[in-house]
Formats: sequence, structure tokens, C-alpha cells
Amino acid sequence: MDNEILQEIYDYYKEDHALSQSELIISMLTQLQDAAGYLSKDIQEEVARIAGVKQGYVAAVIKNLPHLHAQAFRHEIRVCISDRCKAKGGSNLLKELQKLLKIKPGQVTKDGVFLLNTEYCMHNCMHGPNIKIDGQIYENVQISQLQQLLEQLRH
Repeated sequence: MDNEILQEIYDYYKEDHALSQSELIISMLTQLQDAAGYLSKDIQEEVARIAGVKQGYVAAVIKNLPHLHAQAFRHEIRVCISDRCKAKGGSNLLKELQKLLKIKPGQVTKDGVFLLNTEYCMHNCMHGPNIKIDGQIYENVQISQLQQLLEQLRH
């Protein structure tokens, strides 16, 4: 992580930009995450200081916005939870991933390898159930494939 880039972002947002407090915080967090990969506690504290809010408020914003992450991870797994994918076994895929990874949606595994999330529709219903790993859609995924897929991603 390049501290110079982070400092440039902090300095930019210290200026008056006629943004609401929420707009300022979300915009700053998004840019900082793009630069750092995730929003560490140090970054959150500096954002809180610049915005004039408590660090807990910044943490709550991060928790409530799915595109923001407080932990580093290598791979994001998204499970489609649309009605059509659910009917084809999507809910079971999510339950099995939660069991295998020992996390719930929105959480990162203890080893920092996986972030598990859900997505309402991947617009690939004909080939469901679908999961998306690092932006690539995997079609007609079966529970029996998950363990091998996770092992491949770990290495």
C-alpha cells in the first residue's frame, strides 16, 4: 500500500467540496479502498478524523455498503440468490459455502483468502445456479464441485 497515494486522498478530502457528510465519507472510503485494497482500522480512524465523526460511524458505513471491505481478501465469492437460482439449488450452494468457509455473507475467512457475498441476480438464469468468483460467472454449479473449486483458489 502506497502511503503517498493515501495521503493525497486524505489531503484532497480535507478541502471543502460542498459534499454532505455521508457523500464525503462514502466517496473517501471508496477511493481509499481502490488505493489500498481494503479499509484498515488506521484508514477508518483517519477518515473519521477528517469527516469529524466517530470511528464507529465509519465502521457502520463500511458494514452497510457491500462494495466496501474492512478486511483484506484474495477472492470474492458471490452466490446468486434470485428466485430462479434459489429454485435450482442456489440456497443450498450458499449454505454449503457458509459451512465450508465457516463464515456468513459479508465476512472474510480467518485466513483472509475468501470474502463471501450474495447477489440478487447475475442475469444468467438459464444456466443457474450461478456463483461469481472475482467477477467471473460459474454456471450450473453443483455442491459436489465446491470443495475442489475452493482448493484450486487457495493455491
